[in-house]
Amino acid sequence: MTTETGSSPGVPDYNRIQIVPDQDMEEWWNLTKEKKFTLAHCSGCNHKWFPPFPACSKCGSMKIDFVEIQGKGEIYTYNVVVQPILGHMVPAVPYCVAIVELPDGNNPDGSKTRVPALMRDGEEDMAIGLPVELEWDKHPSQEYHIPRWKLSAKTAPNTWKFPL
Repeated sequence: MTTETGSSPGVPDYNRIQIVPDQDMEEWWNLTKEKKFTLAHCSGCNHKWFPPFPACSKCGSMKIDFVEIQGKGEIYTYNVVVQPILGHMVPAVPYCVAIVELPDGNNPDGSKTRVPALMRDGEEDMAIGLPVELEWDKHPSQEYHIPRWKLSAKTAPNTWKFPL
């Protein structure tokens, strides 16, 4: 695929994967059926994180619930994958994986919640500091939706790009 500004990654072959959530991710995956991206949230100290696990890393509480995010963020860093580990990603090579910092993931201690993001955009368009938004791909044989992220703007102040 090619866009005006460069190349876009191919499309992952979701027919080659079966999503089988473990006990920590089951509720999260069930919420993707409604296209809800959530963070684990400690009701004890208000800390948020992703991916979910059974206890808060800040206070140790097991009183965990989920909070939905707006689906917007900013690229904190990114990587270009040219050798996929998972077979369903072979048709997508090369593709970008970013770490997205979420504005609605701020924690009481001042830390930010960051999530991994499979990007729809190619390397030529990517830059640290660019705004992104959440989209969803439907799994072809399961009820789950798979989160994907795309750039919501091609420019922004104070961005940095890896040299090509």
